Amino acid sequence: MRAMNFADYYFVRYKVLPPFFKDKPGKTVSMIVTIPCLDDDFVFQTLDSLENANPVSAKIEVIVNVNSGTQTPYVIIERNRIIFNELQHKADIGFYKKIRLLPILSEGTDRKKAGVGFARKTAMDEAVRRFASIDTPDGLIVALDADALVAKTYFQEIEKAINSLSVPCLTFQFQHQYDEKVYPANVINACKLYEIYLRYYRLALKAFDFPYAIHTIGSCFAIRAEAYVKLGGMPPRQGGEDFYFLQKAIKMHPVFEVKTPIVFPSPRISDRVPFGTGPSVRNIIEKGKFEVYNPMLFGVLKDFYSLFPVMEHDGVKEQIPGLILDYVDAEKFEEIRLECRKYSSTSHAFMKRMYDHFDAFFVVKFLNSFNQSADYPPVDMMEAGKTLLQAYGVREIFDLYEQMLAQDLK
Repeated sequence: MRAMNFADYYFVRYKVLPPFFKDKPGKTVSMIVTIPCLDDDFVFQTLDSLENANPVSAKIEVIVNVNSGTQTPYVIIERNRIIFNELQHKADIGFYKKIRLLPILSEGTDRKKAGVGFARKTAMDEAVRRFASIDTPDGLIVALDADALVAKTYFQEIEKAINSLSVPCLTFQFQHQYDEKVYPANVINACKLYEIYLRYYRLALKAFDFPYAIHTIGSCFAIRAEAYVKLGGMPPRQGGEDFYFLQKAIKMHPVFEVKTPIVFPSPRISDRVPFGTGPSVRNIIEKGKFEVYNPMLFGVLKDFYSLFPVMEHDGVKEQIPGLILDYVDAEKFEEIRLECRKYSSTSHAFMKRMYDHFDAFFVVKFLNSFNQSADYPPVDMMEAGKTLLQAYGVREIFDLYEQMLAQDLK
């Protein structure tokens, strides 16, 4: 009788699709890149960039999931099939020499599940199966998107990080593609504003040592197979699956950041997902402006989280910002605080429980509650970015994009 391996419970406990491949990977395969693809022939440029990346010791497979749902228009299903057939042809003839291409065609997904989250989950689940078949729980599952390019050092940076650190999860720094020969100026300018926002948000959280201040971008992370199954896999959401998954991951495991930008997402306008670069770029262009969370709200959050080290003691309630107590409800907050204290044997455990309650989801909901506020109205991105950089000690602002990038890469 075969002994249980690290993934058996996962495939029994969670709903997953049947296997797509019957063969086993070679014993030396230690990295599998997973790419969801919907009506996007840019994926061939993505694969070319993977093929052209500097080689590493790891043997690498790439699973591309060409996916659609029951509500997908037939014209897109047809284009999907053309893309899949070309992918399969390249796989059959061994077109790529440094990577092994494994295409999947998944069609007819129920409309309640169809979307990038389920597509990403399907590819990552298949990567788990392949690692399980060769008993490799520390195999690395890498997430990428069909419209992203990678740096020449992509695999080298990933391998260096994962080999030098005993961490189960990595995030990667990024820069969008800003090729003026490919993309119009208005798209590039709008995307730069959106990228500034991504860095503004993370840096604002880092300013008060928030432990979950990481980039949560679907094309910019990797996780070991065993850690993936312990987290219950990728949530099959139609958008924001990367945020939910990585925020869950960071609560359970250390997450290491590769600080060198090694992924270059597309700045294209898109309606494939409800969140992210594509719809954000479209909205910025249509509105002609981009307003973001008021910097003063991050100051309120900073005052709140700075009290966590002493909050297990009574008598600090008066110091908690009124905006927080109004949002949470004072009585509810006290119940949470007392419950955290009751079930914590150390101060460290108390703070961990408090952060579990007041996590990244709480921060987003709190900030969103002020979208229509007259007291803390949204602020122009450029002005908000300048305010934040000044809080980091940057006195002269001459290129907000470059300076925000430099600050975020530190």
